[in-house]
Amino acid sequence: MASINSFQKIKELRERDKQAEMKTYQDSVESFEEVATKLFHLLDEKEQAEAKFQMMIGRSKVNAGAFIQQQHYIERLDQTVDSLQPKVQEARYHMEAAQEKLTNAHIEVKKFQMLIDAKLERKEKWIKSEENKQMDELSMQQYLNYKNR
Repeated sequence: MASINSFQKIKELRERDKQAEMKTYQDSVESFEEVATKLFHLLDEKEQAEAKFQMMIGRSKVNAGAFIQQQHYIERLDQTVDSLQPKVQEARYHMEAAQEKLTNAHIEVKKFQMLIDAKLERKEKWIKSEENKQMDELSMQQYLNYKNR
């Protein structure tokens, strides 16, 4: 049966793996947040441009050049949004995959911690049992010594 030290070393190795997965996860979260923030700002900018465009249309006189320019600007924003959405999805996928790996690494560490705890508990029970046996034996010897007097 493997010793507690062996399990402890394996647990430490798994802990280092977990820390590496944590770093990977943090990097993927930052990457996702960066891309998602770009998309958010772009969508906000598009919303403001559309509101401005609607205000322009609502006025009685509209400059044709400004109208066309604003329409092209909104179309470019739409294209940029369309090109950025797959990047957000990919970043989300990587983040979720990294989270899954981190969860698995955490589970592995917990498994070894539970094994170590169980081994320690068994060892403590064995020690207590041995102490009880020694105490019983000592008590028996004292009783026999007392009776033989």
